[in-house]
Amino acid sequence: MRGYRLSLTFSILASLACLLILTWILFSLFALKTAERDLYAQKGDHARMLLATFVNQLPDSLPNFPEGILPLDASAAIYAGKLAEERSFERLTLLDSNGKVIYTAGNEANDPYRPFLSPASQSDDGAILPGGGSLARTMPVVRNNQVVGRAGLVLSLQDEQHRLERSQQLYLAYFALDFILLLGFGSYLLARIVVRPVARLLVATEKLTGGDYGHQVMVSGPKELAQLAESFNVMSRVLRQKQDEVVAHVQAVEQANRNLKLAREEAIRSEKMASVGLLAAGTAHEIGTPLASVMGYVELVAGELAAGSPQLDYLQRIQEGCGRIDRIVRGLLDYARPKHATCEPVAVGELVHKTVELLRHQGLFKTCRVVVRCAEHLPLVSLDPHQLQQVLINLLINSNDALPDTGGGLLVEVRLADAAQGRWVQLAVQDTGCGISEQHLGRIFDPFFTTKDPGRGTGLGLAISARIIESFGGRITVQSMLGKGSRFTVHLPCNAAPVHQP
Repeated sequence: MRGYRLSLTFSILASLACLLILTWILFSLFALKTAERDLYAQKGDHARMLLATFVNQLPDSLPNFPEGILPLDASAAIYAGKLAEERSFERLTLLDSNGKVIYTAGNEANDPYRPFLSPASQSDDGAILPGGGSLARTMPVVRNNQVVGRAGLVLSLQDEQHRLERSQQLYLAYFALDFILLLGFGSYLLARIVVRPVARLLVATEKLTGGDYGHQVMVSGPKELAQLAESFNVMSRVLRQKQDEVVAHVQAVEQANRNLKLAREEAIRSEKMASVGLLAAGTAHEIGTPLASVMGYVELVAGELAAGSPQLDYLQRIQEGCGRIDRIVRGLLDYARPKHATCEPVAVGELVHKTVELLRHQGLFKTCRVVVRCAEHLPLVSLDPHQLQQVLINLLINSNDALPDTGGGLLVEVRLADAAQGRWVQLAVQDTGCGISEQHLGRIFDPFFTTKDPGRGTGLGLAISARIIESFGGRITVQSMLGKGSRFTVHLPCNAAPVHQP
């Protein structure tokens, strides 16, 4: 399972925000420390000036404790009193040479020795007293090149600290404003320079995954993204070229397979035709001689009967049946060795009525109902009527055999149809029988293929019929559904010369 991943925009903006925050912290620390040092240095200089003014106003001879102290009416004491009125003033103390207090001014709560509490931290700018709220400054009192005392001054740093706090707040406000502006402007630049080009590349990759190998992407951005887009376009073109090559190879293989299939079917068909030819030759030899004898005796008997005799009609029917047998035998030979058909204009509707009546007289339709529908004013079709009748008889016999023993119905329909190839006469035979399974539909016109029980069919009827119709320039189609019946349709071209098929 893929874990949750942050988006590129969020990741870069978060990194940018962290960098901005770190930069502000470092800058604020540096700026505040610099400002603090400058303010404290200014405060130390101010304290030094005040203390130097106080020392310059001291008398030439300083008293020592406990013999004496600095008089309150001395100019230095008066100056110290005025100095105590300043808001930042906290303590001023004067020590004698023994370190004793001889003068002090300031808040009574402050220790008089407070200016001298941290001499170790004393510097040129003064010393920050513990707690960080005050600055102490000391100065020696020199007379005749000798140190006769020390003066110390403590000033409050409260004003400076307030200024530092205001500066810190101002820095924070500036940072917040800069952060928002930089983050917004950075997100805009990021989206324009990085995110949008990457998004275009992502969409192009999805299209490439979907099979659109020719898709090209245009990216305007940094050099690296432009190079990446160009590499993607090159890859897309190569994939499209490879796809075309694969498609061409597949088409070539499919065409080769079709050619092999056609060659195989032609070989099987030639083999079957050879088998049919051998069968036809044997059949013609075994049946032709006795059949000729039967037909000869029928002609002799018919010549001895008077015209209008009922027996003469029977003999004519026998003669017609024998003729049909002879034509069937010759049809087997024609299937193996097709010959030019003897064509003449034929009215298909009349031929259908005549054939149905012929089969009805022979008792073929005793258990079923036959309906014949022929359109009016059908054009004549140029073909061999005997061969067409043979095809129709085969179709009617097959349809009748497909009906259940309890009966059923047959429909013979003749109509005119228009198609892109011209006008056609369609002869259809439809039954309500058992139907043909889908797996057998593609083989029913093959020689010796039959779905009938053994002994009830040879599998040659539909094969011979298909060959005959093809010799007329037409075709036979079939529609069937198990349990509902089948419909065979013969398509015959109008006024077309028959096509001889080898």
